[in-house]
Amino acid sequence: MILSSPLFLIGLVAVAIPVVVHLFNFRRYKKVYFSNVERLEQLQSETRRQSTLRQLLIMFARILAIVFLVLAFARPVIPNKNSAMRSGLNDVSIYIDNSFSMESNGGDGTLLELAKTKAREIVAAYGPTDRFQLLTNDVEGRHFHWLSKDDMLLMIDEVDAGSATLPISTLLEKQFEFLKSGRGNNRNAYVISDFQTSVSDFDAFPTDSNVVTTLVPLASAAQNNVYIDSLALNAPAFCRGNSVVAKVSIRNEGDENLEKVPVSLYVNGRQRALASVDLPAQSTSTVDMHFKIDESGILNGRVETSDYPITFDDQLFFTLNIRDRIRMLTVEGKAVNENLARLFGGDSVVAYSSLNLQQMDFSRIDGNDIILLDELPSVSTGMAQTLRTFVEDGGTLVLVMGENVDESSYNEALRLFSAPQIAGRNKGRVAASMVNFNNGLYNNVFSGRNDDMEMPSVTDYYRFAISGSTLNETIISLANGDSYVSVTSCGAGRLYLIAAPLRDAHTDFVRQALFVPTLYNMALYSLRPTPLYITLGQESPVQLSYIYDAADGNVKLKGREGDYEEIPDIRRMGNLSTLIPHGTVKEAGNYLLVQDGKECEGLSFNYSRLESQMDFIDRDALLKRLKDYNLDSYNVVRNADKPLDTYLKEQMEGRRLWRWCIALSLLFLLVEIALIRIPIPKPRNNGSLNPSK
Repeated sequence: MILSSPLFLIGLVAVAIPVVVHLFNFRRYKKVYFSNVERLEQLQSETRRQSTLRQLLIMFARILAIVFLVLAFARPVIPNKNSAMRSGLNDVSIYIDNSFSMESNGGDGTLLELAKTKAREIVAAYGPTDRFQLLTNDVEGRHFHWLSKDDMLLMIDEVDAGSATLPISTLLEKQFEFLKSGRGNNRNAYVISDFQTSVSDFDAFPTDSNVVTTLVPLASAAQNNVYIDSLALNAPAFCRGNSVVAKVSIRNEGDENLEKVPVSLYVNGRQRALASVDLPAQSTSTVDMHFKIDESGILNGRVETSDYPITFDDQLFFTLNIRDRIRMLTVEGKAVNENLARLFGGDSVVAYSSLNLQQMDFSRIDGNDIILLDELPSVSTGMAQTLRTFVEDGGTLVLVMGENVDESSYNEALRLFSAPQIAGRNKGRVAASMVNFNNGLYNNVFSGRNDDMEMPSVTDYYRFAISGSTLNETIISLANGDSYVSVTSCGAGRLYLIAAPLRDAHTDFVRQALFVPTLYNMALYSLRPTPLYITLGQESPVQLSYIYDAADGNVKLKGREGDYEEIPDIRRMGNLSTLIPHGTVKEAGNYLLVQDGKECEGLSFNYSRLESQMDFIDRDALLKRLKDYNLDSYNVVRNADKPLDTYLKEQMEGRRLWRWCIALSLLFLLVEIALIRIPIPKPRNNGSLNPSK
């Protein structure tokens, strides 16, 4: 045991007072005259020995009362042997989990309010000269400044629930990094959270021997939750008149089976589909919802269900930016290819144009979605460089081989795209043996695999040296293993290679049913699709379908209802524009990108579904996880009735005994009063004292 204020022991001099009082408290006796000795039994008598014992007990009670009162002022402490605290200033970082799951019931209010109370108790455990940092999932600039004790308490009061969700390891890294800028002798980090399993990535928890990290788990009341988990469409791009199948995944986190849960789909405010789904406990079900695109432009959609009390994830927003026409340019190396002209020339969706190689100039490339080079005898270096930029910026290039081509110029061009190289020419009829129906070109084209499907054949074609690169994929392969149709990813776009001319004299592919979906979907999927939706909190760039000139700040991101507006971070590289989210959007919904007052395209933002997974880690599981991952510098606080500031002070300084000293001092004062006021029992009368007998 140690004394925090040993100078108060001077007060023990007061122990002499009851001793002096005892020594000088000589009792004076009064003579009483009486005539009848029989009245002796009626007097309250006390022997000299009993009186002396009583006085000694009173003196010792007074001495002990004074001793324990002095010790209370000296503040005795039993030191904590495991404490690493050093004397001096403390730098304290407190992370309050303010995600949506913290709005659930914690018994005495929401978990967020309980977390704020715990944070105040932590602050109360430290001195007025210590410095503090408050961190939440929002990770704003104001969170990275040192605060005084009073300012910290004010900032805690301002914490509200938000949509941001980050792994706990990410927040710990930010705490540790900021604590390095401190000047205190002790660095302490606190994490106050419900520790959802989905964000508690213990394998990524940082370690720092200079930081003592304390986890404060908050127990959430068990709640069921049904939510829209995800949405996928049957094709990557659409035009006006297309039919759409929306595959909606719905998750039941509860322990009860649910039947006929309603699901609705809205597009531009109109209900376009309605369905119901059965949801077994702890499972995910998928329902198909069909609608037809009957207008072009920006389509703002949402899928919703009904659930209580957790409602933030009952809606999922999405956006489709529908174009009236796809811009396609064909450059002919020989005469016009009638097969291509028939397929695209009269189509209402594809704006098809064709020109001869001699008419070609590089300015014609810009503004197109897809370019098809049909049987060019050679590819110049300048054209190859221009086409590579076009593809990297998101365009689609289709290269159809001719009869006699300059292989060296083609290989130089293909090298720019990291595409397979020409490895010779094969003459003689060869049939195709395999169609890769898993490729996106055939999404929802065939209801199932048909082994009796007629396969195309070619009479002469160019062979390509297919490497093991993951950028290249064979779509149609021949019986001898050579590739007939393949695709190579390059930047944001794609390069399709067709090994033989698309003419009747070279292949029967142009007469088969497979020809139309293969070529037509190359054109359809050449559109640069805006992402269906963006998850709030993601920081990865988002590719946009529109080309923006954001240098003058004339581009704005607006809420669909006009309740939000900001200047987004849009970066342009060539014909490609990307949006850097930066986490500035806080609420889920449909938004618009506007340039110079013109609505260009829509974006949709949704809350992270990590918060929807109602699975938490309790204190015992936390201790086990810390042990499993050897996180020795981490502590876990018990969820006891004892205030957190008292618990922390005991952990930092040891167990304080001053309250016990005051209690004992009062106890001995009560003993003194009892000794003074309670009479000693009369001596037993054995008859010898009665003179009449």
